[in-house]
Order: sequence, then C-alpha cells, then structure tokens
Amino acid sequence: MAETFPFKLVTPIGIAFEDEVESVTAMNPLGEFGVLAEHINYITSLVPCVLTVKLPGSQYRFFVVPDGLAEVKDGIMTVLASEAIAAELVERDDAAGEVAAAEERIGHMSFYEVEYEGAERKLQLARARVRAAELKAPHHY
Repeated sequence: MAETFPFKLVTPIGIAFEDEVESVTAMNPLGEFGVLAEHINYITSLVPCVLTVKLPGSQYRFFVVPDGLAEVKDGIMTVLASEAIAAELVERDDAAGEVAAAEERIGHMSFYEVEYEGAERKLQLARARVRAAELKAPHHY
C-alpha cells in the first residue's frame, strides 16, 4: 500500500473535502504538478483545472477549481480555492456548451483587449468542467 498524507480542500463556504490521500494533481501557471507523501514544502497558485485526488484503494475524486492556492507544509497539503465543484455535479452537455460559447467569444477578440485574459480563463474553466464530466464515473485502476 502506498504512503498517504493529510489533504484538505477548503472553499469560502467550508471544507469541500478532507481525507488521507495517496496523491493530488492540479495545474498551476506553469503546468500540471503532483504531490505525493513526503513532498517538500511547496506553495503555488492554481489556474482553472480538474484537481485529482487519489485515495487509498485506487479510488479517485475529481473537483473543478477555478483558481486558488495549494500549499504543502510539513507533509500536509491544503488547497484554498474560490470554489470546488465535485465532478459528479458537472453535466457534460452543459460544459460542452460553455466551451463552445467561450471559444466563439475568444475567437473574435484580440489578444491585446483588456477582456482577453478573463475570456481565456473562462475557456480554461469550461474545458476543465468537460474533463471533470468525462472523469466522473468511478475509476478503479
């Protein structure tokens, strides 16, 4: 059995998830990163992504997070997110519609427009929602 570590996912309305986990993966501005037991102390910002939590017994939980901070300190990982949506609550068709609308909007914008960065984040979030919907079926590897 793989080593575990304490993990907590916190939003402004409370703790969205808390348990002993084998690993956590998410995205920061530089790309995907992962955390395992005995990870060095680390802090980073998050971009819109699917936060993947591997539980003991090869079960997974998936959450859509639009942004936040991830910290590993003394073997404990805490993610502070503005929101955490469990994959089970994401409807793929709705998310796919969000992607199409966001792609349409960003397709008519200039990179230099003030609203471009916000539109790009909405597209990233919509794509994360689609990915979460695809992953929401129980996984046993």
